[in-house]
Amino acid sequence: MTRWLPLYVRSRRLPAALAGSAIAVAVMAVAWAGFTDRPEVPAGLAVLTTALAVAPLGPTLAGNDPALERTAAWQWAPRRAGHLLGYGVVVVGLLAAARVLGADFGPLDVLARNTAGLIGLVGLGAALAGARAAWQAPTAWAAMASFMAAPGGPEWRQAALWMAQEPGNRIAAVTATTFLLGGVVAYAARVGPQVAAAEAALEQ
Repeated sequence: MTRWLPLYVRSRRLPAALAGSAIAVAVMAVAWAGFTDRPEVPAGLAVLTTALAVAPLGPTLAGNDPALERTAAWQWAPRRAGHLLGYGVVVVGLLAAARVLGADFGPLDVLARNTAGLIGLVGLGAALAGARAAWQAPTAWAAMASFMAAPGGPEWRQAALWMAQEPGNRIAAVTATTFLLGGVVAYAARVGPQVAAAEAALEQ
Protein backbone atom coordinates (compact mmCIF):
# COMPACT_ATOMS: atom_id res chain seq x y z
CA MET A 1 0.00 0.00 0.00
CA THR A 2 2.80 2.39 0.84
CA ARG A 3 4.06 2.15 -2.75
CA TRP A 4 0.92 2.71 -4.79
CA LEU A 5 -1.06 4.99 -2.49
CA PRO A 6 1.13 8.14 -2.74
CA LEU A 7 1.30 7.73 -6.51
CA TYR A 8 -2.45 7.31 -6.73
CA VAL A 9 -3.10 10.33 -4.51
CA ARG A 10 -0.82 12.55 -6.59
CA SER A 11 -2.11 11.30 -9.93
CA ARG A 12 -5.68 12.05 -8.86
CA ARG A 13 -4.83 15.53 -7.48
CA LEU A 14 -6.52 14.59 -4.21
CA PRO A 15 -4.66 17.02 -1.93
CA ALA A 16 -5.86 20.01 -3.96
CA ALA A 17 -9.40 18.63 -4.13
CA LEU A 18 -9.57 18.03 -0.39
CA ALA A 19 -8.22 21.51 0.23
CA GLY A 20 -10.96 22.88 -2.00
CA SER A 21 -13.61 20.99 -0.03
CA ALA A 22 -12.21 22.22 3.28
CA ILE A 23 -12.12 25.83 2.04
CA ALA A 24 -15.71 25.62 0.79
CA VAL A 25 -16.97 24.38 4.15
CA ALA A 26 -14.88 26.88 6.11
CA VAL A 27 -16.00 29.86 4.03
CA MET A 28 -19.66 28.95 4.36
CA ALA A 29 -19.28 28.29 8.10
CA VAL A 30 -17.47 31.56 8.78
CA ALA A 31 -19.96 33.49 6.65
CA TRP A 32 -22.87 32.00 8.57
CA ALA A 33 -21.24 32.59 11.95
CA GLY A 34 -20.64 36.21 10.99
CA PHE A 35 -24.23 36.62 9.87
CA THR A 36 -25.97 35.36 13.00
CA ASP A 37 -25.35 34.12 16.51
CA ARG A 38 -27.55 31.10 15.88
CA PRO A 39 -25.35 28.10 14.97
CA GLU A 40 -28.09 26.08 13.22
CA VAL A 41 -27.68 26.53 9.48
CA PRO A 42 -30.91 26.44 7.42
CA ALA A 43 -31.46 23.20 5.52
CA GLY A 44 -31.13 24.86 2.13
CA LEU A 45 -27.77 26.41 2.90
CA ALA A 46 -26.55 23.17 4.46
CA VAL A 47 -27.49 21.26 1.28
CA LEU A 48 -25.66 23.77 -0.91
CA THR A 49 -22.58 23.63 1.32
CA THR A 50 -22.53 19.85 1.12
CA ALA A 51 -22.68 20.02 -2.67
CA LEU A 52 -19.83 22.56 -2.78
CA ALA A 53 -17.76 20.28 -0.56
CA VAL A 54 -18.43 17.28 -2.81
CA ALA A 55 -17.87 19.10 -6.13
CA PRO A 56 -14.02 18.95 -6.09
CA LEU A 57 -14.27 15.14 -6.10
CA GLY A 58 -15.32 15.03 -9.75
CA PRO A 59 -12.02 15.91 -11.48
CA THR A 60 -10.13 13.45 -9.28
CA LEU A 61 -11.96 10.48 -10.78
CA ALA A 62 -9.57 10.28 -13.75
CA GLY A 63 -5.80 10.48 -13.86
CA ASN A 64 -3.45 12.72 -15.83
CA ASP A 65 -1.78 9.89 -17.76
CA PRO A 66 -4.27 7.45 -19.32
CA ALA A 67 -1.46 5.47 -21.00
CA LEU A 68 0.26 4.82 -17.68
CA GLU A 69 -2.97 3.76 -16.01
CA ARG A 70 -3.89 1.53 -18.91
CA THR A 71 -0.73 -0.51 -18.33
CA ALA A 72 -0.97 -0.57 -14.52
CA ALA A 73 -1.62 -4.02 -13.09
CA TRP A 74 -3.89 -2.75 -10.32
CA GLN A 75 -7.23 -4.01 -9.12
CA TRP A 76 -9.04 -0.88 -10.21
CA ALA A 77 -12.56 -1.57 -8.94
CA PRO A 78 -11.73 -1.68 -5.18
CA ARG A 79 -9.59 1.44 -5.48
CA ARG A 80 -12.29 3.35 -7.33
CA ALA A 81 -14.91 2.34 -4.76
CA GLY A 82 -12.58 3.29 -1.93
CA HIS A 83 -11.87 6.61 -3.64
CA LEU A 84 -15.56 7.58 -3.61
CA LEU A 85 -16.35 6.28 -0.15
CA GLY A 86 -13.21 7.70 1.43
CA TYR A 87 -13.85 11.14 0.01
CA GLY A 88 -17.39 11.00 1.35
CA VAL A 89 -16.16 10.20 4.85
CA VAL A 90 -13.82 13.20 4.71
CA VAL A 91 -16.61 15.53 3.58
CA VAL A 92 -18.87 14.40 6.43
CA GLY A 93 -16.01 15.01 8.84
CA LEU A 94 -15.43 18.50 7.48
CA LEU A 95 -19.11 19.40 7.78
CA ALA A 96 -19.31 18.07 11.32
CA ALA A 97 -16.09 19.85 12.31
CA ALA A 98 -17.54 23.18 11.16
CA ARG A 99 -19.31 23.39 14.51
CA VAL A 100 -16.08 24.68 16.02
CA LEU A 101 -16.43 27.66 13.65
CA GLY A 102 -19.93 28.37 14.91
CA ALA A 103 -21.95 26.69 12.15
CA ASP A 104 -24.05 23.57 12.66
CA PHE A 105 -24.88 22.09 9.26
CA GLY A 106 -27.26 19.53 10.72
CA PRO A 107 -27.38 16.16 12.47
CA LEU A 108 -24.67 13.68 11.57
CA ASP A 109 -27.13 11.24 9.99
CA VAL A 110 -28.42 13.94 7.64
CA LEU A 111 -24.89 14.99 6.72
CA ALA A 112 -23.99 11.37 6.01
CA ARG A 113 -27.18 10.78 3.99
CA ASN A 114 -26.77 13.85 1.80
CA THR A 115 -23.06 13.35 1.29
CA ALA A 116 -23.57 9.70 0.38
CA GLY A 117 -26.21 10.51 -2.21
CA LEU A 118 -24.17 13.31 -3.76
CA ILE A 119 -21.04 11.15 -3.84
CA GLY A 120 -23.06 8.51 -5.67
CA LEU A 121 -24.32 11.08 -8.17
CA VAL A 122 -20.76 12.21 -8.86
CA GLY A 123 -19.78 8.60 -9.49
CA LEU A 124 -22.71 8.16 -11.88
CA GLY A 125 -21.76 11.40 -13.61
CA ALA A 126 -18.19 10.21 -14.07
CA ALA A 127 -19.38 6.91 -15.51
CA LEU A 128 -21.84 8.51 -17.92
CA ALA A 129 -20.32 11.88 -18.83
CA GLY A 130 -16.68 11.73 -17.76
CA ALA A 131 -14.82 12.95 -14.69
CA ARG A 132 -14.60 16.59 -15.78
CA ALA A 133 -18.39 16.94 -15.93
CA ALA A 134 -19.21 14.65 -12.99
CA TRP A 135 -19.84 17.48 -10.51
CA GLN A 136 -22.35 19.40 -12.60
CA ALA A 137 -25.57 17.42 -12.17
CA PRO A 138 -25.19 16.89 -8.38
CA THR A 139 -24.40 20.56 -7.83
CA ALA A 140 -27.35 21.70 -9.95
CA TRP A 141 -29.70 19.32 -8.13
CA ALA A 142 -28.46 20.53 -4.77
CA ALA A 143 -28.89 24.16 -5.82
CA MET A 144 -32.49 23.43 -6.79
CA ALA A 145 -33.11 21.62 -3.51
CA SER A 146 -31.57 24.48 -1.53
CA PHE A 147 -34.10 26.94 -2.95
CA MET A 148 -37.03 24.55 -2.52
CA ALA A 149 -35.97 23.18 0.86
CA ALA A 150 -39.28 22.23 2.45
CA PRO A 151 -39.59 18.79 4.05
CA GLY A 152 -42.58 16.53 3.63
CA GLY A 153 -45.21 16.56 0.91
CA PRO A 154 -46.08 13.82 -1.57
CA GLU A 155 -43.71 10.89 -1.87
CA TRP A 156 -42.45 12.00 -5.30
CA ARG A 157 -41.55 15.39 -3.84
CA GLN A 158 -39.73 13.81 -0.91
CA ALA A 159 -37.74 11.74 -3.39
CA ALA A 160 -36.98 14.72 -5.63
CA LEU A 161 -35.96 16.90 -2.66
CA TRP A 162 -34.36 14.09 -0.66
CA MET A 163 -31.50 16.34 0.46
CA ALA A 164 -33.90 18.72 2.23
CA GLN A 165 -35.80 16.07 4.20
CA GLU A 166 -35.68 15.76 7.96
CA PRO A 167 -33.67 13.12 9.86
CA GLY A 168 -35.17 9.65 9.69
CA ASN A 169 -37.07 10.24 6.45
CA ARG A 170 -37.26 6.79 4.86
CA ILE A 171 -37.78 7.98 1.29
CA ALA A 172 -34.79 10.30 1.48
CA ALA A 173 -32.63 7.55 2.96
CA VAL A 174 -33.62 5.06 0.26
CA THR A 175 -33.01 7.63 -2.48
CA ALA A 176 -29.57 8.55 -1.17
CA THR A 177 -28.60 4.90 -0.69
CA THR A 178 -29.73 4.05 -4.21
CA PHE A 179 -27.61 6.86 -5.66
CA LEU A 180 -24.61 5.83 -3.57
CA LEU A 181 -24.76 2.18 -4.57
CA GLY A 182 -25.45 3.01 -8.20
CA GLY A 183 -22.62 5.52 -8.35
CA VAL A 184 -20.06 3.28 -6.69
CA VAL A 185 -20.92 0.32 -8.89
CA ALA A 186 -21.03 2.38 -12.10
CA TYR A 187 -17.75 4.16 -11.40
CA ALA A 188 -15.95 1.04 -10.21
CA ALA A 189 -17.13 -1.00 -13.19
CA ARG A 190 -17.00 1.46 -16.06
CA VAL A 191 -14.66 4.35 -15.36
CA GLY A 192 -10.99 3.59 -15.61
CA PRO A 193 -8.04 3.76 -17.94
CA GLN A 194 -10.08 3.07 -21.08
CA VAL A 195 -12.57 5.86 -20.40
CA ALA A 196 -9.80 8.21 -19.32
CA ALA A 197 -8.01 7.52 -22.60
CA ALA A 198 -11.16 8.25 -24.55
CA GLU A 199 -11.61 11.56 -22.72
CA ALA A 200 -8.01 12.51 -23.46
CA ALA A 201 -8.50 11.70 -27.15
CA LEU A 202 -11.56 13.92 -27.32
CA GLU A 203 -9.62 16.82 -25.84
CA GLN A 204 -6.88 16.64 -28.50
